Amino acid sequence: MNEGNLWDWLRDVVLPLGHYSRIESPDTAPGFPDVHFQVTKRSPEDRLKSETHTSGTLELKATDRNLRVPFPDEEKGLHASQRKWISLNVSHGGIVWIIAETPGVIYIIHGKNADEFNGATHEELLAMAWNTISRDAPQHAFHTLDAALGVPSNFRLFAEDS
Repeated sequence: MNEGNLWDWLRDVVLPLGHYSRIESPDTAPGFPDVHFQVTKRSPEDRLKSETHTSGTLELKATDRNLRVPFPDEEKGLHASQRKWISLNVSHGGIVWIIAETPGVIYIIHGKNADEFNGATHEELLAMAWNTISRDAPQHAFHTLDAALGVPSNFRLFAEDS
């Protein structure tokens, strides 16, 4: 289990229709997330007129270690430059999701929680996660990610709990 494998599964199996650019380059801005996305959602009531365009980024993390703390530090979790980029982007209305896979569960975490990610236990990751998905339930994963990626204006459709 690694980020590349996680990306292949997301891209090939569960991400909603849209445009995705995988970015793995030290030449990009320091801390820039792994994937940029652009999706268009049409209202079920009026597929011809009502569209929402949403753009954002995904930071991918994956570990095959089944430890109490799956992402203990900057080496295994978010680097300082990533936390800084995510926090700054979210503070200016950007959309960032951290998609973090551990054995048996994939956490979908709002970028506002970037500073709490490293060192978090499974219980803490679950508490900060907007939702979770599993490779064993691709249909559920699709619907969950479709909802997450299609929300414009920095998640204003989701209840802010902190």
